[in-house]
Amino acid sequence: MVTVPISLYRFLHCSDEDSPNPAINYELVLRKWSELLPGGEFRCFIKENKLIGISQRDYTQYYHHISKQEAQICHSIQEFFSQHVQYQFLDEDFVLDVYRDSWGKVWLIDLNPFGEVTDSLLFTWEELTSGNSLSASQEEGDTAQQEGPVFRYTTSDVTVQPSPCLSYRIPRDFVDLSTGEDAYKLIDFLKLKKRQQEDSEEEVRQ
Repeated sequence: MVTVPISLYRFLHCSDEDSPNPAINYELVLRKWSELLPGGEFRCFIKENKLIGISQRDYTQYYHHISKQEAQICHSIQEFFSQHVQYQFLDEDFVLDVYRDSWGKVWLIDLNPFGEVTDSLLFTWEELTSGNSLSASQEEGDTAQQEGPVFRYTTSDVTVQPSPCLSYRIPRDFVDLSTGEDAYKLIDFLKLKKRQQEDSEEEVRQ
């Protein structure tokens, strides 16, 4: 089995990305398994410690309850962010994955870098980083509370676009590698293959 080195590209948007590679002590972190309903997953975009956008995580599917409860969902996520997340990190820009259960409680699922290494889902990174106010989308639901974030979600089955990668939960790193969308991962993969070939040739000579 080939292991693709993907750790380096995760540091692309770090302020010290050009400094010599430090000795990093990696740790294995295991999460408790929980059965999550895709319709309850949302991705939140935080810029300068302000929640500017919320996107339906599984945007390839239409969930009736999201359009029906959009105000409650947005309020629950805003309340969770302000009470448990805002101003708790050194970095002012980051992406938050959360889960809202059927009782309206919000759970923190994951933290991601604020940048193109993270899927922007129903937004684009150009609009998220431009500094301008997020504009309305005509294809997806796009609502903004007063002084609050823009909330985007799929509004009907007509806008649904099936994604085999999401259905099988293929890691985005492998998707990018197979499509060639991330040059850094492709370069790392080719370097790895070259080293493996050189090691094999060295073993044969010995």
